[in-house]
Parts: sequence; C-alpha cells; structure tokens
Amino acid sequence: MEEKQKKTGLKKNIYTVLMIVCVAVFLFALYKVVGILLDYKEIDDYYDGIKEEYVVEDDGGISYIKLAELIKKNIDVKGWIYIKDTDISYPLLQGPDNQYYLYRNYDKQYLGAGSIFLEALNSGDMSDLHTVIYGHNMHNGAMFGTLDKFFEESYRDEHPYVYIMLPDGKWNKYEIFAAYTADIEDGTFTVFAEGETEYNKYLDLIKEKNIYKNTSAPEDGEQILTLSTCTEDSNDYKRNVLQAKFIERTEKIE
Repeated sequence: MEEKQKKTGLKKNIYTVLMIVCVAVFLFALYKVVGILLDYKEIDDYYDGIKEEYVVEDDGGISYIKLAELIKKNIDVKGWIYIKDTDISYPLLQGPDNQYYLYRNYDKQYLGAGSIFLEALNSGDMSDLHTVIYGHNMHNGAMFGTLDKFFEESYRDEHPYVYIMLPDGKWNKYEIFAAYTADIEDGTFTVFAEGETEYNKYLDLIKEKNIYKNTSAPEDGEQILTLSTCTEDSNDYKRNVLQAKFIERTEKIE
C-alpha cells in the first residue's frame, strides 16, 4: 500500500512539473507574440501618422505629397514611393550606406521596420540607368511585405505602375515588367549610370530570371527600377525583386 502511494505521489509530482513547464512555455510564447504585435502596431502607427500629416488624398488615392515639408525635416528624404491600391506608400530615404536606414525611421530613431531607402551608390535624383530601392519584408504586409503578391502576373496586371514623387512635386512613373528571386551575388543589384554593353548584359540577366510571360522589357536605354526585399524564409543570400521601367514624368497618379 505504501509503495503504491509513493508511485502515485511520484506521478503527481511529475505531472505538476510538466504542467509548470507547459505553462511557462505558453507564457513565454504569448510574451513573444504580444511583443511582435506591439512592434507591428508601433510600425503601423508611426507610418499612419506620417501619411496623415503629409499625404493629401482624393477619392481614396494620393493626389499630392507635402514632400518639401518632409525634406525640411530630414534632407535624406529623396522622394515618396507609391503603388496604387496597395500598402506601398512611404517616404523614400537615402543614407550614407545601406545600413543606416535599415532599422531607422524618417526621424532617425530606431524602428524595427526601418525605412524604404535607396541604394547608397545610386544618385538621389533617380537619374541612373539602374536604381535599387530596399525595404523590409514585414509579416504584417508593411514596407515591402506585399512584394510577393506580384509573383502572380495577374496581380501585376491589376497594379502595373510604381510612382515616385521627386522634390519638384512631379511623379516618375514606372511600368512593372519583371519579378523573380535573385541571389545577392548574381548581378541583379549592379548599379550603373551608363554604358550600352553593361545595360544589354543586364537585360539578358533579367530575361533569364523573369517569371512574367506577357510584359515588355526595357529598350533603348530606358531606366530600370528594382525594388528588393528579403524572401519569406529570410535567406541571407536571396532576395525577392520587382523591376519596372521608366515611362514618363507626370503631375498626377492615374
């Protein structure tokens, strides 16, 4: 009888320990989830505040950005990037290197989502033959977290243009023509200002990788814009990219 009681007591103790471990694991997981949700809320609140202050909307779309006011507060602001009917609508910054705005916001303070920013080697006026723009792939869809949607050509067809407002108040309009996953060392992120040979080699590289079947590649030296973000598995050597070609300068979003 005594032996049976000991075994019963031992089982209860083991059960109690297991319950404590399970509760501890649950509370830790809950803590992490709540932390992530709070981080996402901080990101959304921050950028919602910027849009509320500097973006003028008309019929649900952007009609104007108070870009001059943004630049007065931070001269690293080079423009505003926007894709109609998507979550992509952010100030565009450029730091002294590609790390500066990786985890800094427009106010130069720490923010997990960082900023959307230009490649440091590019000209800040978007005049290079190839311009690269980076942004985090946030799981709540913020920043460049929705670029993977463009891997469906039908989604691209519904959202064919990237717009970038420059300091003169006009928009650069780009037509999206390519999407694919790139290796960071395969030449996709080569920055060049001019050169027909280099340009044509780059077009060949895109042609090999592009998943779209019904888009028109750039020609006659049309400027190329590359949007880059991490892949879903956060592979250090892979990036999802969306590429567009310059079409025109315009005073309004169409």
